[in-house]
Amino acid sequence: MRSEPALRWNNWTRLLLALLLVSSVLIVSPWEGNSAATTAAQPRKGVVVFAVSAESGTGSMDAVAIIDGKQLRAPYSDEQKDRQKSFANEYFAPGTVYRLIFGGGEAGNVTVKKWSEGCNNIHAEVTPATSARLGGKVMALATSTETLGKRAPARRAPTDAERAQTMTLMKSIYSQHRTPAGLIASIKVTNITATDLNGDGKYEMIASFTSAAKNKFERDLFLIAHQQGAAMRADFVKFQAYQPPPETFLSSIDFIDQLDLDGDGLAEIFATQGGFDGYALLIFKKVNGRWRQVYETIGDAC
Repeated sequence: MRSEPALRWNNWTRLLLALLLVSSVLIVSPWEGNSAATTAAQPRKGVVVFAVSAESGTGSMDAVAIIDGKQLRAPYSDEQKDRQKSFANEYFAPGTVYRLIFGGGEAGNVTVKKWSEGCNNIHAEVTPATSARLGGKVMALATSTETLGKRAPARRAPTDAERAQTMTLMKSIYSQHRTPAGLIASIKVTNITATDLNGDGKYEMIASFTSAAKNKFERDLFLIAHQQGAAMRADFVKFQAYQPPPETFLSSIDFIDQLDLDGDGLAEIFATQGGFDGYALLIFKKVNGRWRQVYETIGDAC
């Protein structure tokens, strides 16, 4: 089981501000497991993957990354307003239709209605046409290519047994991180999703949890696990313990969806992470047998 070190809120705040200062444009070679390098994205057309959320039939879509061979590129930085506008005019033009990805496979489409500027990013308003029940923490992806997401969608709610096994594992992880016993029962489930990441018919669990003490001290968990016998075994654990600011912005991580970007048969995991009046978009990949975060860009920050 891999456990990431706990992060204090001020570290996340400094990271977010640093990303803003360096324009938050990342070029990553996740397929080789290289570290991220900050540089300007080149203004050439490529395959784009978007994050999609929706409430009551109305959706919002953000550009996550451009896939350029074996690299992931940020479409633009928060400071590149001209490039943001050019990207919006090309990819967020009203009437543009993209394939919607849910559970790693095609599950309908989204149609762009219009786009608008946020605080430091652009966002598209879209209309989803899908049988997937999007809303709240249930999100999806979309893509500009016909080549990704060709497998059948594989995402569902956990069975009662899977949920119970995941809850048992979660409580064990919180206890290992010295969470007071009195808080264990009050841990909130943000989401537990069952999804098949490699097409073998066996579903992994991707889950997120939060816990706040009376003094507002926060303990968040993002978990990837698989079934082993009658129990769940953790493949990736991101546990964060921190004191949020008075505005109570949290840095918890939530699953968006999964998609095999490089054709190796194992999907990458897309997620969103909260920040100080903003959020980031993340990609996780299994590198040399271990899950790791390989990409990050700011979704928006006010």
